[in-house]
Amino acid sequence: MRRTHLFLTELVLDLFLFAVCAAVCAGLLLHARGMSRESRRLTEAVYAAQTIAEQWRATGVRPAWPAQDGSGLTGVLTVSGDALDIAVYADGALVYTLEGVRCLG
Repeated sequence: MRRTHLFLTELVLDLFLFAVCAAVCAGLLLHARGMSRESRRLTEAVYAAQTIAEQWRATGVRPAWPAQDGSGLTGVLTVSGDALDIAVYADGALVYTLEGVRCLG
């Protein structure tokens, strides 16, 4: 009878330890997914800002923000003299800024 209680106690403790480890792993996976999403959003914002900057440098004409492509990014373009400042937003939060892009033309 004593061995049975000891075995059941050990089994319950093992199951508890397994559940704690599984919860920690699930939390880490969710955190990694969030980091991946943020990284993808930043990459898309940099790409959009670089595209706008290249258009500005080549033509000197204030470019329009590209049509929505499903990324959910919006931008604010500010021209002061021959310099262009670009701010990229996603869901109302600032994601990326590119300042002082000079026109070559």
